[in-house]
Amino acid sequence: MMTDEFLDDGLNDFITQHLPSINAAGVTVESQNDEQLILSAPLALNHNDRGNAFGGSIFNIALMACWGALYIECRKHIENPNIVTRDGQIRYRQPCTEDTIRASCKKPEARQWEGFFAHYEKTGKTSLSLTSKIMNGDEIAAYFEGVFVLLND
Repeated sequence: MMTDEFLDDGLNDFITQHLPSINAAGVTVESQNDEQLILSAPLALNHNDRGNAFGGSIFNIALMACWGALYIECRKHIENPNIVTRDGQIRYRQPCTEDTIRASCKKPEARQWEGFFAHYEKTGKTSLSLTSKIMNGDEIAAYFEGVFVLLND
Protein backbone atom coordinates (compact mmCIF):
# COMPACT_ATOMS: atom_id res chain seq x y z
CA MET A 1 0.00 0.00 0.00
CA MET A 2 1.24 3.48 -0.85
CA THR A 3 1.88 5.78 2.09
CA ASP A 4 0.32 9.24 2.45
CA GLU A 5 3.81 10.73 2.15
CA PHE A 6 4.42 8.90 -1.14
CA LEU A 7 1.06 10.12 -2.47
CA ASP A 8 1.74 13.70 -1.31
CA ASP A 9 5.12 13.65 -3.04
CA GLY A 10 3.54 12.09 -6.14
CA LEU A 11 1.07 14.96 -6.49
CA ASN A 12 3.75 17.56 -5.77
CA ASP A 13 6.02 15.91 -8.37
CA PHE A 14 3.17 15.83 -10.91
CA ILE A 15 2.54 19.55 -10.39
CA THR A 16 6.25 20.34 -10.79
CA GLN A 17 6.67 18.23 -13.93
CA HIS A 18 3.38 18.73 -15.78
CA LEU A 19 1.48 21.80 -14.58
CA PRO A 20 3.68 24.88 -15.00
CA SER A 21 1.00 27.44 -14.11
CA ILE A 22 0.07 25.61 -10.90
CA ASN A 23 3.75 25.17 -10.06
CA ALA A 24 4.43 28.89 -10.68
CA ALA A 25 1.60 29.72 -8.27
CA GLY A 26 3.49 27.79 -5.56
CA VAL A 27 0.70 25.24 -5.04
CA THR A 28 1.76 22.30 -2.85
CA VAL A 29 0.17 19.59 -0.75
CA GLU A 30 -0.17 20.86 2.81
CA SER A 31 -1.82 17.69 4.12
CA GLN A 32 -3.95 14.79 3.04
CA ASN A 33 -5.58 11.71 4.47
CA ASP A 34 -8.53 9.47 3.63
CA GLU A 35 -10.95 12.29 4.47
CA GLN A 36 -9.54 15.37 2.75
CA LEU A 37 -6.78 17.01 0.73
CA ILE A 38 -5.54 20.49 1.60
CA LEU A 39 -3.45 22.41 -0.90
CA SER A 40 -1.76 25.70 -0.11
CA ALA A 41 -0.18 28.53 -2.08
CA PRO A 42 1.39 31.80 -0.98
CA LEU A 43 -0.65 34.97 -1.39
CA ALA A 44 2.60 36.67 -2.48
CA LEU A 45 2.45 34.73 -5.79
CA ASN A 46 -1.33 34.92 -6.23
CA HIS A 47 -2.51 38.43 -5.36
CA ASN A 48 -4.34 41.12 -7.29
CA ASP A 49 -3.81 44.89 -7.30
CA ARG A 50 -5.69 45.18 -3.98
CA GLY A 51 -3.45 42.72 -2.14
CA ASN A 52 -6.19 40.06 -2.01
CA ALA A 53 -6.01 36.65 -3.62
CA PHE A 54 -6.61 36.97 -7.37
CA GLY A 55 -9.88 35.33 -8.45
CA GLY A 56 -8.20 33.29 -11.17
CA SER A 57 -5.68 31.94 -8.69
CA ILE A 58 -8.45 31.04 -6.26
CA PHE A 59 -10.24 29.15 -9.06
CA ASN A 60 -7.08 27.25 -10.04
CA ILE A 61 -6.17 26.31 -6.46
CA ALA A 62 -9.74 25.22 -5.66
CA LEU A 63 -9.98 23.17 -8.87
CA MET A 64 -6.57 21.64 -8.19
CA ALA A 65 -7.65 20.52 -4.70
CA CYS A 66 -10.48 18.50 -6.25
CA TRP A 67 -8.41 17.22 -9.17
CA GLY A 68 -5.58 16.36 -6.77
CA ALA A 69 -7.86 14.44 -4.41
CA LEU A 70 -9.01 12.33 -7.36
CA TYR A 71 -5.45 11.93 -8.64
CA ILE A 72 -4.21 10.69 -5.25
CA GLU A 73 -6.99 8.09 -5.01
CA CYS A 74 -6.52 6.98 -8.62
CA ARG A 75 -2.78 6.52 -8.07
CA LYS A 76 -3.63 3.81 -5.55
CA HIS A 77 -5.16 1.81 -8.44
CA ILE A 78 -3.71 3.15 -11.69
CA GLU A 79 -0.07 4.03 -12.39
CA ASN A 80 -0.74 7.00 -14.69
CA PRO A 81 -4.40 8.08 -14.43
CA ASN A 82 -5.90 10.18 -17.24
CA ILE A 83 -8.13 12.70 -15.43
CA VAL A 84 -9.87 15.57 -17.17
CA THR A 85 -12.09 18.33 -15.86
CA ARG A 86 -15.55 18.27 -17.46
CA ASP A 87 -17.03 21.22 -15.60
CA GLY A 88 -16.06 23.68 -12.90
CA GLN A 89 -17.93 26.50 -11.19
CA ILE A 90 -16.94 28.78 -8.35
CA ARG A 91 -18.80 31.12 -6.05
CA TYR A 92 -16.77 33.94 -4.54
CA ARG A 93 -18.14 35.00 -1.16
CA GLN A 94 -15.52 37.43 0.15
CA PRO A 95 -11.92 38.49 -0.46
CA CYS A 96 -9.19 36.12 0.65
CA THR A 97 -6.53 38.08 2.51
CA GLU A 98 -4.67 35.28 4.33
CA ASP A 99 -0.90 35.06 3.72
CA THR A 100 -1.42 31.45 2.66
CA ILE A 101 -4.33 30.47 0.42
CA ARG A 102 -5.71 27.06 1.41
CA ALA A 103 -8.09 24.91 -0.59
CA SER A 104 -9.62 21.85 1.02
CA CYS A 105 -11.46 19.05 -0.77
CA LYS A 106 -13.47 16.56 1.26
CA LYS A 107 -12.91 13.11 -0.26
CA PRO A 108 -15.73 10.65 -0.92
CA GLU A 109 -16.19 7.72 1.42
CA ALA A 110 -14.82 4.26 0.61
CA ARG A 111 -18.14 2.97 -0.75
CA GLN A 112 -18.35 5.78 -3.33
CA TRP A 113 -14.76 5.13 -4.41
CA GLU A 114 -15.58 1.42 -4.85
CA GLY A 115 -18.46 2.28 -7.19
CA PHE A 116 -16.32 4.80 -9.05
CA PHE A 117 -13.57 2.27 -9.79
CA ALA A 118 -16.03 -0.55 -10.55
CA HIS A 119 -17.67 1.63 -13.21
CA TYR A 120 -14.25 2.55 -14.61
CA GLU A 121 -13.26 -1.14 -14.85
CA LYS A 122 -16.51 -1.95 -16.63
CA THR A 123 -16.69 0.96 -19.10
CA GLY A 124 -13.20 2.47 -19.31
CA LYS A 125 -14.40 5.83 -18.04
CA THR A 126 -16.27 7.28 -15.11
CA SER A 127 -16.96 10.66 -13.57
CA LEU A 128 -17.12 12.15 -10.11
CA SER A 129 -18.37 15.44 -8.68
CA LEU A 130 -16.15 17.02 -6.05
CA THR A 131 -16.23 20.26 -4.10
CA SER A 132 -13.63 22.37 -2.40
CA LYS A 133 -13.54 25.55 -0.42
CA ILE A 134 -11.13 28.38 0.16
CA MET A 135 -11.21 29.77 3.67
CA ASN A 136 -10.45 33.30 4.85
CA GLY A 137 -9.99 32.85 8.56
CA ASP A 138 -13.15 31.11 9.79
CA GLU A 139 -15.24 32.26 6.81
CA ILE A 140 -15.62 30.70 3.37
CA ALA A 141 -14.02 32.96 0.75
CA ALA A 142 -14.93 30.74 -2.22
CA TYR A 143 -16.74 27.49 -2.91
CA PHE A 144 -15.86 25.33 -5.96
CA GLU A 145 -17.85 22.52 -7.57
CA GLY A 146 -16.41 20.41 -10.37
CA VAL A 147 -17.01 17.27 -12.39
CA PHE A 148 -13.96 15.19 -13.19
CA VAL A 149 -13.65 12.26 -15.59
CA LEU A 150 -11.24 9.32 -15.39
CA LEU A 151 -10.56 7.98 -18.87
CA ASN A 152 -8.89 4.81 -20.05
CA ASP A 153 -5.95 5.69 -22.30
